[in-house]
Amino acid sequence: MDRKLIVLAAVLVVGAAALVAVGGALSSGDADPGTETDTPVDDPDGSDGELRSFDSSKSFAAYVAAGRTSARAGGFGGAPRPDVVRETGGDGATATASPDSAALSGEPGADSAVRVGTTNVQETGIDEPDIVKTDGRNFFVSSPRPRYVVEPTPRRAEGDGPVPEEKRRGLTHVVDASEPADPQRIAGINASGRMLVVNETLVVLEGDRLVGYDVGAADDPKQVWTRPLEGGVVSARAMDGQVYLVVSSGLGSSPRCPVEPLAGLTVDCGDIYRPATQVPVDATYTALSLDPASGDVDDSVGFVGTHDTTVYMSDNALYVTYTEPMDRTELMVDALLASSVVPGDVKDRIREVQGYNLSARAEQAEVTHTVEEWIASLPESERQSTREALSADLEAYASEHVREYVTTGIVRVALDDTALSVAAQGTVPGRPLNQFSVDEHEGTLRIATTVSGVGTESANDLYTLNASGLDRVGAVQDMAPGQRIYAVRYVGDRAYLVTFRQIDPFHVVDLSNPAAPVERGIRELPGFSRYLHPVSEDLILGVGQEDGQVKTVLFDVSDPENPTIADSKVYDRRWSGVERSHHAFTIDRRHGAFFLPADGDGLVVSYENQSLSVETTVETDRATRARYVGDYLYVFGQREVVVVNETTWERETTLELAAASSERDR
Repeated sequence: MDRKLIVLAAVLVVGAAALVAVGGALSSGDADPGTETDTPVDDPDGSDGELRSFDSSKSFAAYVAAGRTSARAGGFGGAPRPDVVRETGGDGATATASPDSAALSGEPGADSAVRVGTTNVQETGIDEPDIVKTDGRNFFVSSPRPRYVVEPTPRRAEGDGPVPEEKRRGLTHVVDASEPADPQRIAGINASGRMLVVNETLVVLEGDRLVGYDVGAADDPKQVWTRPLEGGVVSARAMDGQVYLVVSSGLGSSPRCPVEPLAGLTVDCGDIYRPATQVPVDATYTALSLDPASGDVDDSVGFVGTHDTTVYMSDNALYVTYTEPMDRTELMVDALLASSVVPGDVKDRIREVQGYNLSARAEQAEVTHTVEEWIASLPESERQSTREALSADLEAYASEHVREYVTTGIVRVALDDTALSVAAQGTVPGRPLNQFSVDEHEGTLRIATTVSGVGTESANDLYTLNASGLDRVGAVQDMAPGQRIYAVRYVGDRAYLVTFRQIDPFHVVDLSNPAAPVERGIRELPGFSRYLHPVSEDLILGVGQEDGQVKTVLFDVSDPENPTIADSKVYDRRWSGVERSHHAFTIDRRHGAFFLPADGDGLVVSYENQSLSVETTVETDRATRARYVGDYLYVFGQREVVVVNETTWERETTLELAAASSERDR
């Protein structure tokens, strides 16, 4: 008998483990069911696509409790880790790195006296936080080495003076690049982390606070506001002079109302939004718009969610996803009731158990006991064959219903200047990889997901939804069965995907008709790509690995039916920062080259004439980012900035950041 069937048959008759066999075809790492709590709270008058707020703190607490039961039964656990870094991909290249076809035709700033490279972002005009930022003349460089600084704390009592308090803070260097060949460190800031520069304000996202600095006079930065964080920043963006944040708040053992994502900002639990039906809950999320100059919150909205959160922002909305695993007890019961092997009287008993007011764990135990009793009542000669037949039945059911195991909920937060509103909620099967899995284009939201479960073969889908209501419009399903999505990029009416298990298929999907998207072409090659970047209308660059070494590939997509490999190159390097964050990638179209941090050094790779070749290797103390200034490339290490002349690819100078620190740092 097939080993998988043996396992499924065995666990069917081992108490609580039966749940894993029958209903446990969820994501790997599913947890055991939890303790008994209230039953799920469904709204019989609502639909899956509707959103509504709670009418009281009591109803919020009941929904959360029921969601936790559902989450444990579905193998869902763990509050989201409040960490900006967990948002896959990050700034680090140039504004021209946008996937927009308009951005591919030219280079912003290329005609100015001194062009300055900015952050590699997903969408043109929507900035993302990173460890190196610029205001067009100066660079703000976050040091990875925190140090102790003394900061004043609030007065303890009337008449007391400020009490010094030591905090471990990093240092941000301010580098004047007005002379491109000879940058100078002009100041330091006693804060570090990922940053945004909006007009004349530098916003620093530290682990426990947000800090705003007036950098209008860059050589004399002044802290103008600070906002302690009560939750964790999941993601941040800046657009049209405003900062937008998504902050997660863990629920703890008992939900506290109101929710306080930032010090001084409270969200009443009755104002938090939820789907009309019950979903697992382990956090609340607050989307807020913040004035960078004052630190004031102009508007905020809250909604419930789960871990595996992905944030994507278009020019008119924030999209926040959450993972929604199915209740495994429910799945187990459905599978048994659909089985042709289970006799009618056993099914009647299962339906009777369904009618009891039991927790998921108790119901699972009762159903398992029912199945055990039935199999034990059979003649010994029939038990093994019955187990095998039932296992085969359940495996077939699991395969047919794989898209019910894990779904992704999508919340659309509409942006109207500084005003925010929760506008729609939708769902798709599977889970997205990262922010690049999601894209809005001409009124259509596109999202690519991997659908998988224990005991079932994974598959990859791409769904199109109406952006305003998040109703599904079309789909391409079952791409590369048995593989998983490793990279996604949208360019206009096309999507490019990389899936991987043993080979690296590169997929081209035509999205010109949202109601009927079509997979046009596939190209297989060794290794895999973790990041895709549009180099031109007909070239897509992939950055990843082959046999444990860094690899880049130029895909020629001029014929979408037959994508080809224009060139590929494997480097004697074990890892690249681009695989971890798209912010580590920089492209300079004027000089036909891109920057690739790898094994601590910086590789400058030419892609001209559709051929990949290393122009130079910049050795520094762990290269992390690069930016161009005029015809010079600045390579940022942990303690220095190396300046490379792009006309000769020779090292021009080195600015020591650590040695330049002074008492002026503030």
